[in-house]
Amino acid sequence: MRDVNESFKKNHQVGQGTYGSVYKGADKITGEVVALKRINIEQEENGFPITAIREIKILCAMNCPNIVKLKEIVTSKDKKDEIPKSVFMVFEYLEYDLTGIIETPAIRLSAKHVKCWSKQLLDGMHYMHKQKLIHRDLKPSNIFVNAKGQLKIGDWGLARSWNESMKCLTNRVITLWYRPPELLLGCVTYDSKVDMWSAGCIIAEMFRRSQLMKGRDEAQQLEITWGVCGTPTLEEWPDIRSTCPLWKNHESSNGGKRHPRRLRESLLRPPCENPSWLTDNAVSLIDKLLTNNPEKRWSADEALGADYFFEDLKSGTPTHNDISMDLGMKEVHEWEARNRKV
Repeated sequence: MRDVNESFKKNHQVGQGTYGSVYKGADKITGEVVALKRINIEQEENGFPITAIREIKILCAMNCPNIVKLKEIVTSKDKKDEIPKSVFMVFEYLEYDLTGIIETPAIRLSAKHVKCWSKQLLDGMHYMHKQKLIHRDLKPSNIFVNAKGQLKIGDWGLARSWNESMKCLTNRVITLWYRPPELLLGCVTYDSKVDMWSAGCIIAEMFRRSQLMKGRDEAQQLEITWGVCGTPTLEEWPDIRSTCPLWKNHESSNGGKRHPRRLRESLLRPPCENPSWLTDNAVSLIDKLLTNNPEKRWSADEALGADYFFEDLKSGTPTHNDISMDLGMKEVHEWEARNRKV
């Protein structure tokens, strides 16, 4: 492996990952701009972080235009050291992430941007789910866009391979605002449908330029979820008692009170910037992704067939070649957008 200091010029920080910082850099020989994701070995009691090993293994096995490409692994060590002090994952560099775009008021988007990026997100998810991989941390800050408008899914530290025989998976995954009700209710026998709920939240957020369901803790997140998507019933989710161990607590404590489904009203409430973009077909897509019962929730394959992507029969679904990337900023990520607010 090459030495990071000899091979790359490291520039400013652009992100903070699960196990280290992310920097913009450039190859000293070719001049290629890259992202350097640092894995701090010295701070790990048990050596190399298992999440980093899993991410490297998964990324090396994938080849999809909508998934961030891992280019190589480099180290940082003195010549006298046997073990490197840090390891860096070298990724292709993408100028934006969705959080940076969404939370930067100066950036003006069009309905074409939302449709194009929604389609690319679902394309990437369809690929990874066909490979029997679950991401388990889809959120706008982990969705990257390059200067050509190509969208790519990144940050695979919580991802894992999956098959139907797995009966006990980690429950506390997926960032709270993008976490589906089955996980909030303690389910451990989930599948790729957990990612589909996150996709519904991300697509809704692109339309609204604001998070749809934003709780402080798990209890409030569940209450907000039901306020938007309705309280589940046994008729619509027959196996909720057997698959979700915490459901019994809510079933017995709410005294039979249930929230009606108010998804359309929630999508259109302020600060939704462009309600006209939320066509009936767009709302229907989000509705199918934000279905409480994961068995009835759309897969990526089903979502790609949504009428939303075919409602304009003349021009069809816009590709990255059809959208303008003159966003008024050459690059912006969550790290810079939020630091700018402080």
